[in-house]
Amino acid sequence: MRTATPACLLLAGLLAGCGHVPLTSLPKLSKVDIRTTRLAELRAGVSLPANIRPLPGGIAMTIVALPQDGGRHERKVVLEEVRDASELAKLPVVATPGRRFAVFRLSDGDAARVSAFRDEMFVGPQNSGNRGSLALMADKACRLGDLSGKPIPMTSYLKTSETQDYVLLTRDVDLREAVGEADPKVDLATAIPPCEAVPGLSGSRAAP
Repeated sequence: MRTATPACLLLAGLLAGCGHVPLTSLPKLSKVDIRTTRLAELRAGVSLPANIRPLPGGIAMTIVALPQDGGRHERKVVLEEVRDASELAKLPVVATPGRRFAVFRLSDGDAARVSAFRDEMFVGPQNSGNRGSLALMADKACRLGDLSGKPIPMTSYLKTSETQDYVLLTRDVDLREAVGEADPKVDLATAIPPCEAVPGLSGSRAAP
């Protein structure tokens, strides 16, 4: 029995649940098994307007274990942006004019640490009744220039060893609307600061 709810594999903490996952993606996502998926092959893809950039450390993965006898255990790790030219050259053409597509992965060290935690929580007959979930969250971004009053559409993808390709998770979800629904008091201009105002970020680099 699988320990994950595949349709609830989330990308972007601002997105409130599985209702955004297209029905056409569910058959492929149903193949993902949190116990056995090869973490080194996991990729999170994010397509945003070219003037909105995920910040370093802004994409994180959390794996949660819910033992059958109660309690909750989790591990959270920050994903790193894929820079390998050979891998990037093989990416599907998912970006459109005016948008930027970025891909993120686990570092080798974090993949090993998450794998050890997963083995501890889900492997063996004593853990056969444990449940779990995997969440990919994008919660830190900056902007090049001012925010207009227009929507900020975000499209997200997930690739695992089971899916073998990038599966659409969400299409053009408006981050402006999602932030407002999550907390009406949040000022979007503050939540997404200018890239040049972020310490240590060479954020003004041009979009590829």
